[in-house]
Amino acid sequence: MTTKSTNLGTACLRPPKKSDQMATTTTMDDKKPTVFDQQSALEDPKTSVTEFLAPPPGHKILGLTLPAYRSPIFQTLLVSLVQLLVVGIFNVLSALGGGGQVNPETSNNANTILYSLFAAFSLLAGSVTNYLGPKWTLATGGIGYSLLAASFWCYNHTQNRGFVYLGGATCGISAAFLWTAAGSLVMSLPLEKDKGRYISIFYGFQFVGSVVGAIIPTVENWGVTTAGTVNDGTYIALFILMFSGSIVALFVANPKTIIRNDGSRVQVPRETTFVQELKNVVIAVQKEPLIFLFFPFSFAGLWYIPYQSNDFNAYFFDLRTRGFASLWYNFGQLCMSIMIGLSLDLKYFRRRTRAFINWTFLFVFLNAVLIGGIWPVRESHRGVPPAKLLSVGQSKADGYIALLAFYGCIDGAWQTFAWWIMGALSNDPVVLSIYSSFYKVFGATGCAIVFSLDNHGTSYSAMFGSYWGLLSGSMLLVLYLIHKRIGDTSEEQDVTLQTMQPKAAD
Repeated sequence: MTTKSTNLGTACLRPPKKSDQMATTTTMDDKKPTVFDQQSALEDPKTSVTEFLAPPPGHKILGLTLPAYRSPIFQTLLVSLVQLLVVGIFNVLSALGGGGQVNPETSNNANTILYSLFAAFSLLAGSVTNYLGPKWTLATGGIGYSLLAASFWCYNHTQNRGFVYLGGATCGISAAFLWTAAGSLVMSLPLEKDKGRYISIFYGFQFVGSVVGAIIPTVENWGVTTAGTVNDGTYIALFILMFSGSIVALFVANPKTIIRNDGSRVQVPRETTFVQELKNVVIAVQKEPLIFLFFPFSFAGLWYIPYQSNDFNAYFFDLRTRGFASLWYNFGQLCMSIMIGLSLDLKYFRRRTRAFINWTFLFVFLNAVLIGGIWPVRESHRGVPPAKLLSVGQSKADGYIALLAFYGCIDGAWQTFAWWIMGALSNDPVVLSIYSSFYKVFGATGCAIVFSLDNHGTSYSAMFGSYWGLLSGSMLLVLYLIHKRIGDTSEEQDVTLQTMQPKAAD
């Protein structure tokens, strides 16, 4: 059974309201020019009518009711599984410091290439995702990521830097496509009231992958109490897991066939050319100029990576403790991501109030942890290794491992809060795709810059100070964005994009 309601081109498909009925009397001449003319899969462009369908029933197995394949929650779990196998396992490689090598120079150069291409190709990723569809765009992600692990495996035997740099390049390109496709899906699949929970599931799976993946180098290298290089088994396992993410991505459904719990279909962007994609970016910024306040927050989002992995983890710990500390770092990411995601969807407070509460918590927590990080910075000096590497079981090592876990908490909270802010600004999948690209373009640009700084011998105190300053300063800017733009609903925002006809469903 289906029902029909008038579609006014709003970003969120919803049951009819009185305001909709009044708006139908508006003529085309009276309407303001739109930038995106978005239509859902079932919309008739001549009558502008959208169907609302009964959501698909779940499947009962052994007394348990599992969600339907074409439901938002199942597809979110599937996309999150891809994230677990690809990005979650990649985080293990990053957290080891230097890509698991003794000398981080090669890894730093590869990461500079990686994040530079990540930033550049994020500008193209939206149009590629709209053309290929999320399934095939996601599937490319695991290929590039896995090649990076393979390149370090080869480097263990041949010292072939060129292959590592190629791995960094392919990983950067793949990352741009994977994150754009995954991000726009996770923010557009759920109903507005469920966005925090879905984002926490998405990041939770990624961090579970990092936690489980960190067990591999910890076990494989437990007997190594020197600086050392991780063994072949670690790289082989990471390669297999990352590549399997590409296979899982092939089971992702076409978004236009997914039905939400309220009976609405997920809106799907039509195919666009690269030129139109750039025009849409300009128009989206014109429609929401305060999005500029989100750019520094995005820029700071990955700035921490080289300091935490190379200048802290790889500097203070022996090889086995690096793996063990990475495990706790990723566990901190997981716990805080879940906590922040759930708190952002609490029904006891208005959405605007929840935004301010979580901002306050993150700001206070961030500065408290970084105050604790001053002591290790005072004990570390570029080019001067510690007299003795710290190992698991030593009281000082335990304290530094705990600090690294709190660093992970900051990252988990930061990423989840950032994606929730983007989802709160709009429900339009095209706009969300643009915001997601903004986040990754600026984040990857910042990361490429800071890896270059690390490789050129910037002092540890400067690395730590820039990390602290960027995070705290950008949070103050995003507070104003929250104050001016985060309301109790974004359903009434009407941002539409001028796009081409959608592809047929798979």
